[in-house]
Amino acid sequence: MPHMTGGEAIVEALRREGVEYIFGIPGIQIMAIYDAMYGQKDIRPITVRHEQTAVYMADGYARVKGKPGVAVVVPGPGVQNASAALGTAYACSSPVLLLAGQVESFNLGKNKGALHEIHDQLEVVRPVTKW
Repeated sequence: MPHMTGGEAIVEALRREGVEYIFGIPGIQIMAIYDAMYGQKDIRPITVRHEQTAVYMADGYARVKGKPGVAVVVPGPGVQNASAALGTAYACSSPVLLLAGQVESFNLGKNKGALHEIHDQLEVVRPVTKW
């Protein structure tokens, strides 16, 4: 079995699902995804200036195209910034997938001030997601 990075596995899974665009802002915890998209012809990254915009664009794409829109953000404040747009997608039953990075596993739950660390970011989005 060929070896691949986590970012390559994500991009391959999205490709198999027919994803054409990923909306987001590159950041250190999600660079493996952007690296895996480099040179790809069938999945195109669309960069924005704010995480909320990325999710609103994924929502708009989902409504127009009738298939899931995908956004990718850094953990912590990126997830928090995305949550308002996720709330809109949730209320309108739009199929939006948010991929969020995470701090290094050795920093999880340590409260050491790792870049973009927040306590339990899943709880931020739980009220505005279905799954």
